[in-house]
Amino acid sequence: MKMPGMLGPRKRPFGGTVINRGVRASMASKVITPWDWILAPALMSVALTIVLATAFQPFGFYLPEPVSPFILAFAWPLIRPSYIAPFVLGGLGFFLDFFWGAPLGFWTFSLVLVYGVLALARTYLIGQEWIVLFGLFLLTEFIFFSLCVLLTFIDTGAVARLWGVVEQAFATTLMFPFVLILLEKYLHSDVRFM
Repeated sequence: MKMPGMLGPRKRPFGGTVINRGVRASMASKVITPWDWILAPALMSVALTIVLATAFQPFGFYLPEPVSPFILAFAWPLIRPSYIAPFVLGGLGFFLDFFWGAPLGFWTFSLVLVYGVLALARTYLIGQEWIVLFGLFLLTEFIFFSLCVLLTFIDTGAVARLWGVVEQAFATTLMFPFVLILLEKYLHSDVRFM
């Protein structure tokens, strides 16, 4: 059955024409490129890290310094496994290594490990409620920071200041809503051109 407007232009009552571009054109307008879901959030993560590392002390307290690339290492494998994302995470890890003065590869190894494990477990995690994802986020974050403390101990022979690790983990936990925002925005998008 032929529907009005399905095949080409049709006349409007007031004299104009409507061009029906079809389903394909509407899909093409929603295609998400790697810039949208990988590179732009990575640049925002770098900017957030630099801004929160400033010497500004409101009310005598230092600003929290969350590991913002951890949010991306958690969200990206759940959105879509990609060949680009581990390389970008590696770059973010090297940035953190130089910016925070860590041994070269410290943050890179930790972030890429989180990405790899979650990419393997992706099929079990997609479609879960946000509370399940939050529980998994806390578990992943605990393992991530435990690994970082262990690597620090292996490198220096001294245990890191645990209160500082807890503060950084808490500041990273407060960024969990950004995981939900990324998942809501990009999980069901068309990323076939990545």
